[in-house]
Amino acid sequence: MNFDTTFIAQVITVIGFAVGLSIVVAAGRYPRHIRNSLRSYAYGKFLLGSAFLIAGLRGGGTPELFIPLANGIGLAGLTLNYTCVRHLQNRPVWPFGPAAVGGGVALCCLLLLLAGGDLSTVRTLVSFAASAVLLVIAFEVLVRYDHRGVPHYVTGLLSAALAVVYLVRMGAGLSQEAPLGQLVDDTVERATFLLSLLGTVIGAINYVLMASDEFNRELTKLAHTDGLTGALNRRRLFELGEIEFRRARRQGGDLTLLTLDIDRFKTINDRAGHPFGDRVIQAVTECCVGQIRQEDSIGRMGGEEFAILLPETGAEAGRMLAERLRSAIERQLAPLGAQGGVTVTCSIGGVSMTREHSQFSDLIAQSDSALYDAKNAGRNQVRFFQAPALRAAATA
Repeated sequence: MNFDTTFIAQVITVIGFAVGLSIVVAAGRYPRHIRNSLRSYAYGKFLLGSAFLIAGLRGGGTPELFIPLANGIGLAGLTLNYTCVRHLQNRPVWPFGPAAVGGGVALCCLLLLLAGGDLSTVRTLVSFAASAVLLVIAFEVLVRYDHRGVPHYVTGLLSAALAVVYLVRMGAGLSQEAPLGQLVDDTVERATFLLSLLGTVIGAINYVLMASDEFNRELTKLAHTDGLTGALNRRRLFELGEIEFRRARRQGGDLTLLTLDIDRFKTINDRAGHPFGDRVIQAVTECCVGQIRQEDSIGRMGGEEFAILLPETGAEAGRMLAERLRSAIERQLAPLGAQGGVTVTCSIGGVSMTREHSQFSDLIAQSDSALYDAKNAGRNQVRFFQAPALRAAATA
């Protein structure tokens, strides 16, 4: 069945508006960055549908100045696909980017027509701009996107394939003349419109899957982290602790656990207020995150107490890190404490895994015991757990 370009443009219009309306209605219940991404994608489909609507109307002999308008709106809608991918990753976007791209393309098309150019010249320019935007989208999805899955690879490859299609269309524009008037209706143009239609349908499906993946990741993050600090919650830290404990036993590796408690935290709350106490907890978390490695894990055990899991870390390295943490908190949080008229320090207890440990809960219990030793010794100190026999020998 041989459809002409006007009919295909009308079908793309209907699909574009239908997809955009469906997504904008569904966007309201998602987290903010996903909601912004969904809306950007929907607005892009509205613009794309409008562009093909204007292109389809041109088949009925509408003014030739609609050519810059249709192409400008279409490129703005296409650029919104890039914006929505950036929103999906919660990365900064330039809000006027799509308008700048669309306006620039429309202005160039207008200047070409005023200078006496034919439709082939416009076709070449717009095809080049579209392929450039599609390649940028492909790079963003295939290279820069974190946690890529099958939908991301399909979207990236589809964008790259469409970029090649528009480059072929650009070559057709360079090699043949097309007078102003009706829509171009040669084989290349029909193939380009049909593949754009296919890309609109497949792209919408894959984008919804990408947004769904991001939403599931957001739910997992909420289930695993503490709302105040962004550190892992107690349950997630225990899960990771069990995993690292079994791995260390199986491979004969090292594992150290630190338990950190903010000294006299009740006094901080009583003197400076609970909102200030929350600021102290957040600042302690940020200080610890700045000192540990990427493979280490910090979790909030409750209140003002934290636990830090240190894989592949022995007793001596664990002691050094614990002392570095204690010193950094005392030094870096001194200005914050001065604002509330309090002193912010911490006590740290630690334990390193040995053959005698049969389960991760043993490390938790012994790290807590070492923490109490640090507090009983005067606070703002580091203590590591010693077995009763070693402790008795040390005091003999």
